[in-house]
Amino acid sequence: MQFKTLAVSLLGLMWTIPALAQTTTFSPTKGVDATLVLEGSKLNIAVKSETHSESRTIDFEAENELYLQFDDFNFDGVQDFAVWQLDDGMGTYHYYRVFIYQVKTGTFEELQPDCGDGFVNLRVDKKRKALLSTYWEMNIPKQCITRFTKRKPE
Repeated sequence: MQFKTLAVSLLGLMWTIPALAQTTTFSPTKGVDATLVLEGSKLNIAVKSETHSESRTIDFEAENELYLQFDDFNFDGVQDFAVWQLDDGMGTYHYYRVFIYQVKTGTFEELQPDCGDGFVNLRVDKKRKALLSTYWEMNIPKQCITRFTKRKPE
């Protein structure tokens, strides 16, 4: 009987674990603190510095679990982040939404790829300073290269 009680208790605990929020704090640049709270399909972003404070929520309308990844996605020396998930099918593709920290405004802005509808199977190519992802044209997978050297600075 004790085993049954323990099993039911553990099962109940396992069901509550995904509901817990994942909180991450990092500094995109000196003097700025960003706190990300990932709870289910919602992401709360709070950015604070001496001169600016921003807080907002993004709903990802995601069925699968969301994950955070940190990197300098636009190669400007400032820490950015991405939120990714596996596709709803066989879990073959990773779908990313990339958020770039804008020093002038003190906010994170979502980055769009140079081709396709979004970043799929994103790879950061630091040597070429480009983001590599997959997109489809007539059901044929192709490589998208998103570069930053041609973009005007914010």
